[in-house]
Amino acid sequence: MATEPKSSVQHILKLTRFKGWRAPELLALFALSGFTLVRLVIGFRIETVPFSAAPIGYVGGFLIGFLNDCLVAAILLVLLRGPFALISRFGRPAVVRVAGHLLFILIASIIAFGWVAEVFFWEEFSSRFNGIAVFYLVFPREVIGNLEESFHVSRYLPLFALGAAAFWYLVRARVAETVAHRNGKGTRIRRFGLNLGVASAALLILYLEPGTLAANRELDQYAKNGLQTMVTAALTNDEAYQGVYPGLPEETAVKGLRNIVAQDNSTFVNAPGMPPTWRRVVNGPQEKRLNIVMVTEESYGSEFVDSLDNTSPARLSPDLDRLAKDGMMFTNIYAQGDRTVRGLEATETGFAPIPGISTARRAGSKDMLSLPRLLNGKGYETGVLYGGLNSFDNMGKFWKGIDYTHVWDQRDIRHEAFKTIWGVSDGDLFTEALLRMDEMTANGKPAFLTMMTVSNHRPYEFPQTHVKWDDRIGRVQNTARYAQWAFVDFVEQARQKPWFKDTVFVFVADHNVKVNGAARIPVHSFRIPMLFYAPEHIEAKRIDTLGAQIDLIPTLLGLLGFSYDSPFFGIDLLRVPKGGGRIAIAHNFSVAFGRPGHVVVLEPNGATVGYGFTPGVENMRPEPPDPTTLEMAIAQTQEAHRAFYAGRYHKR
Repeated sequence: MATEPKSSVQHILKLTRFKGWRAPELLALFALSGFTLVRLVIGFRIETVPFSAAPIGYVGGFLIGFLNDCLVAAILLVLLRGPFALISRFGRPAVVRVAGHLLFILIASIIAFGWVAEVFFWEEFSSRFNGIAVFYLVFPREVIGNLEESFHVSRYLPLFALGAAAFWYLVRARVAETVAHRNGKGTRIRRFGLNLGVASAALLILYLEPGTLAANRELDQYAKNGLQTMVTAALTNDEAYQGVYPGLPEETAVKGLRNIVAQDNSTFVNAPGMPPTWRRVVNGPQEKRLNIVMVTEESYGSEFVDSLDNTSPARLSPDLDRLAKDGMMFTNIYAQGDRTVRGLEATETGFAPIPGISTARRAGSKDMLSLPRLLNGKGYETGVLYGGLNSFDNMGKFWKGIDYTHVWDQRDIRHEAFKTIWGVSDGDLFTEALLRMDEMTANGKPAFLTMMTVSNHRPYEFPQTHVKWDDRIGRVQNTARYAQWAFVDFVEQARQKPWFKDTVFVFVADHNVKVNGAARIPVHSFRIPMLFYAPEHIEAKRIDTLGAQIDLIPTLLGLLGFSYDSPFFGIDLLRVPKGGGRIAIAHNFSVAFGRPGHVVVLEPNGATVGYGFTPGVENMRPEPPDPTTLEMAIAQTQEAHRAFYAGRYHKR
């Protein structure tokens, strides 16, 4: 009897030695353990539905997720066999054997880092790795710097290495066997065939898996594997439409699209090679050739606006709300997506959202019809000033490709500025903008200057010279309060300039700070402010018409009285009948289109879902898609996709 405990302990120790296992299997097991741990952590971070309300969803999501984790681990196992097979084949020299052990520790460190990164990603985006994660891999400078400034990640890197080294120490004998062991030719062929079969089977199962695993967006993400979703995003960001999403006959779709954009001051023109939205817009005989200063504010959603959706204990937008009383404030505008390039696509080209990445990032963005191109034709001096580096996310190429005369970024700021990894503070950006406007208006031509800010972004740091930190609220809210102050301070400084009285200031967000909700596209997460300010030229009022970000250009041109030939998918919100309006949003591979009270979401593989929604209300009620709204959604998305890839939304 006395020997039984000792025997049990020896049995456990024998198991932990992983006898017969090789390095690739051990790393795959290490990854699978982490995948499971990450899923458990994420389960406690789901906000839209408690466990008590959906126990089957949680349990089912965990089980399906574990299956996905096993499949991904199996693929990793096959991929990892390659480098270790090479090392074992040439593993006799001592240096090569040491390299095998170091490779094991390095891969284990990367796997451990991936676990932590995915938890942080969920905290930021309430999502598994997606297209955002893919783009961030393309820009390591900004991403690594952001992680360091936001989370001081360098302090934890030694812990990843230490954990990986501890795991290696536990299984070092098995790693040594892997490096030293050499298989015969027959064994190598058999193993290659087995590996190929395992990887093919795993990939096939993942490919055949339904794209949507749960009606609740967070539970759907919970059931997926982060590497699985990131690879999917990388392979399908330039998503096809035909045969993947619901479609209509072209004649029906064109008619439906024209019904969406038709207004009482427009006449459609059937110009060869032009999109079906091509029309002549007449806004009267007298044009106001005012200067235009458009500020696209980073991540400034309606939740930061006191008069819209702020629920924090402090006032976050006192300066903006004060300025808005003398401007034209639109309160029910919805962003086109959840990335800056989506916002720029809408506010600078007026192009409707299509599945996958923004057109601003696609190869065909060059020569798209745009607001700067139109204003160039009306004698404007056009420029864009970005607080970061314009190499990020293809922004510089996009801006040059749509015909801005000048493209400036943080390297063109001509004074010492407060900086984070993302760029200069908003206050410093606006200081430079005042000088640029002086120079652009010096020749007597009207000026169009667009600015893209960066302060309201992680690491959420700003110069605390005028706006002091409020301990009652978090970093995000404090930075948003600074951002709105910086814009209003810019307007106040501009008030002293000779060009001020003939200038319209436009304030609009690129997107909200976070997408969160149960719906496939949680519409409330996309609500943003839009303000036009020109006290001597634009009537002060608040307008609650439902509108999309793509409506900015036609509304601005209408306020200026410009007549023009338009390809834009947006409409003039001042001409929308009471109770009208619509929204258009893209999120990953889904596209939402909504009218007052109802939204439909187009999903890959022909699926559609419907929701009842009320502006400013978080909860969306699942309901059958309204046939009319669904047809409008298909018409706009299908024809936008067709126009872009046929080159019909591009200059001739």
